[in-house]
Amino acid sequence: MEHYLRRGVIRLVKHYNGKLIGIFIGLIAVLQALLLTPLLFSSSNVSQSQESPQESPETIKAAYLNWESIADESTREAPRIQSLTPTTDSTVDAPVNPYHDKKAEDLIIEQEQGTPSPSAPTARTYTVRTGDTLSRIWNKHGGETALANRAAAAFRKAGVPLSSLRAGEEIALTVSSTGIISELKKELSNGRVLLLRLNENAYEPQIIEPEIITTRRIASGTIDHSLATSSLSVGIPYEIIDEFIDLFSGRIEFSRDTQPGDSFTVIYEERSIKNGKALAPGVIHAASFMNRGELVVAVRHVDSNDEPRYYDRQGKAIGNHFLRYPVKFTRISSLFNKGRFHPVLKRRRPHHGVDFAAPTGTPVRTVADGIVEKAGYYGGNGNMVKIKHGSKYASAYVHLSKISKGIRAGTRVKRGQVIGAVGSTGLATGPHLHYAFYVNGRYVDPMKIKLPQLPNSYEPIPAEFLQKTLSELEHQHEQVQIAYSSKGQQSVSGGV
Repeated sequence: MEHYLRRGVIRLVKHYNGKLIGIFIGLIAVLQALLLTPLLFSSSNVSQSQESPQESPETIKAAYLNWESIADESTREAPRIQSLTPTTDSTVDAPVNPYHDKKAEDLIIEQEQGTPSPSAPTARTYTVRTGDTLSRIWNKHGGETALANRAAAAFRKAGVPLSSLRAGEEIALTVSSTGIISELKKELSNGRVLLLRLNENAYEPQIIEPEIITTRRIASGTIDHSLATSSLSVGIPYEIIDEFIDLFSGRIEFSRDTQPGDSFTVIYEERSIKNGKALAPGVIHAASFMNRGELVVAVRHVDSNDEPRYYDRQGKAIGNHFLRYPVKFTRISSLFNKGRFHPVLKRRRPHHGVDFAAPTGTPVRTVADGIVEKAGYYGGNGNMVKIKHGSKYASAYVHLSKISKGIRAGTRVKRGQVIGAVGSTGLATGPHLHYAFYVNGRYVDPMKIKLPQLPNSYEPIPAEFLQKTLSELEHQHEQVQIAYSSKGQQSVSGGV
């Protein structure tokens, strides 16, 4: 270091030809060197044995002049460490530190406020599209097909079929920045939720069961145009209307027997979950229909074997009869007609049966217990299922878009079991179900025939319970009739 100082002073003295100003500047150089010495030697990255850099006189002079210009008596500050090597016009771009100008307390505040990390998982809602599979959904979010296959295995493990993914439904996903779906939520029936969580390389399924709130509701009304429209006007859901029709279809043919002024009452369960979301309604506890002045009732009672059953006013069991309608809640587009003009063949031919207009895919159910006699494609009938109900009765379901899995000749079916779906196969101009009914091998009108009752044994309903329920139903009809007669109201509704 002494050699460095001595050489600098000698060069400055020679340069200024021994003048006093040279000596003054040399002293300043000595003072600057003394100030810089502890800073230069405090770095652990500088070796004591490193050879001192050979600086040119021009470089040293520039450094001295720079110090002179910035260090007058009034504004002198501690010198900054600067490179003693000349700079050039070229610069090197360095990465920008986003936190360079931020104070430590600012960064702490941002962290407390939850500033999201670029790699944090994000919650997404995905609407299932037609043709979507788990693999497609995973790929759309950048996920791997292998993980989609493991999610499919989790569906099966939870007992949820993959076919339950319906176009238009929304599923909740949690997705990482690399496209890994770590969580999936899918709504199931009755407010249940399927939850899949990624645990290492496999998805663990869980069915979340909600707390269901059940309330008892009484709804009453009078017929204006039809039972369906009048029931909807007082807030009765479709599911209850379908069940109501099934309860009374063995005793009333609703497309023919009803008239304006007839009244109805139904007592059923409304169901919801804690967040207020409504679920499908529960069971019908009691129902009644006032038709042409005659009150027809159905009262539910659970027997000692925990078997629910419905009873009429006399306490006789009902419900194990033939269903009147093979599809739920749909209008009849063409009634039974032996001389109907065929829209495809363009000629008149017998129309042995009833056509029910309904969208393609609407479930078709068998009207009673029986054994499948035919199931397959039969020319102008298209896809057809024919079922024998004992030795006397039979039913046929025609123009189906598909036949349910497992339905073949010889298969036993139960009343209300889905056997296919509405379609337009064979000689059909549009989607509908052609339904035919046979007695001893002959066609009969299924809308006019008195539906047969199958033999049945049952436990009697307690007389006190039956009478109490009948009184409640009769009171409702009295209130409805008063409102209808005196005020001209078409419907009223109440709740308990």
